[in-house]
Amino acid sequence: MTISFALALHTTTTKLELVIAEINQNSDRNSQIYNIYKQQSWELGRELSVQLHDCLSMFVGDLPWTDFAFLAIATGIGSFTGTRIGVVVARTLGEQLNIPVYGIDCETIITKSQQSSPPMPLSESLLAIAYEQWQASIYPTWQDVLPLYES
Repeated sequence: MTISFALALHTTTTKLELVIAEINQNSDRNSQIYNIYKQQSWELGRELSVQLHDCLSMFVGDLPWTDFAFLAIATGIGSFTGTRIGVVVARTLGEQLNIPVYGIDCETIITKSQQSSPPMPLSESLLAIAYEQWQASIYPTWQDVLPLYES
């Protein structure tokens, strides 16, 4: 059995939301393919740009970065600075790790969140959408992960 991880970052509001999922790549189709391994949020306000890297480093902890299969990032609409910084961090990590980065717009994330009862946290919805794309072997290019500032 091969275990890998996925990381979702939601940085479009004053709250930083992170979630890591453990992915069982060899499980059969009848069992759940991923489990939430760790989830956390921080209300950072205008400090998101200053504290993102420390929070991310602390959150990932001892997990080897090489064990990540993909990343997901909320691309907006939202805070200009938070969205921009989150997208840059995700794209940089994806490029360095040579793994796909799924950019998902906030409207899609909110719709997915509200489809469950009770609604899923935004970071968990973001991860679920990216996981579906990853399972379907959809691999985005860097242009697919650009921040959205207007609708």
